[in-house]
Amino acid sequence: MMNQKITIVLPTYNEAGNIVNMIRNILDLNIPQLSVVVADDASRDGTQQQVLEHFANEKRVRLYNHPPPRGLSPSVVDAFDLCADSDILCCMDADGQHRVEDLPGLLGEFANENVNMVIGSRYIKDGGFTEKWRFDRLLTSRSATLLAQILLRIPVQDPMSGFFAIRRSAYTVIRRHLNPTGFKIVLEFSWLLKISGHNGILEHPIVFAMRQHGESKLSGKVIGQYLKMLLSCVWKERSLKHLMHRSGK
Repeated sequence: MMNQKITIVLPTYNEAGNIVNMIRNILDLNIPQLSVVVADDASRDGTQQQVLEHFANEKRVRLYNHPPPRGLSPSVVDAFDLCADSDILCCMDADGQHRVEDLPGLLGEFANENVNMVIGSRYIKDGGFTEKWRFDRLLTSRSATLLAQILLRIPVQDPMSGFFAIRRSAYTVIRRHLNPTGFKIVLEFSWLLKISGHNGILEHPIVFAMRQHGESKLSGKVIGQYLKMLLSCVWKERSLKHLMHRSGK
């Protein structure tokens, strides 16, 4: 990762109880040329105020007040667009469920020049959970993974992950084809990289922790958005693949 500028995007909505410790823990890693962008979706609990109060003089931290339309995926994509000088763009949750200690290993995978995207995976060797998940939640996650593998032929074990990083060069290739909605952005990123011929997708083991403060964003609506995205990708794949190959992108 030497001589590569890295931006960590933390999409937030009502994460006042988590955001300060999350940012501090990231900065304490002392990764060279690393900066943090908090992409806030109009939080009502003082998340923005916490960032401004604690990091007003920290040049490595920036607050981005994301305008409508709201949503995690649009927040991440818009924040990525702001970071034109970054070589590596990374997204992780601000609630502590994505552990900061997994970040150096995930970013370190980019030492291989053939790697375009690294996904933090709970379902590969050495990945997992700090505490046992309820059966229904685990079943939902694994079913979503199986559907993506069957319908989109994506060789990814954890497309429901929200912890990932991508090279700016690869992101530029797929940017104009993105239609970010909902919470599960890794599916669309990895699918577009596959059909554009820019593979180099790698999974790195992470351990998924429990939320410390606030409420989980997982809901029936989120699951519905994921299924809608999945079916939309199936519908568009043939025409989009033809368009990408004809344009060289």
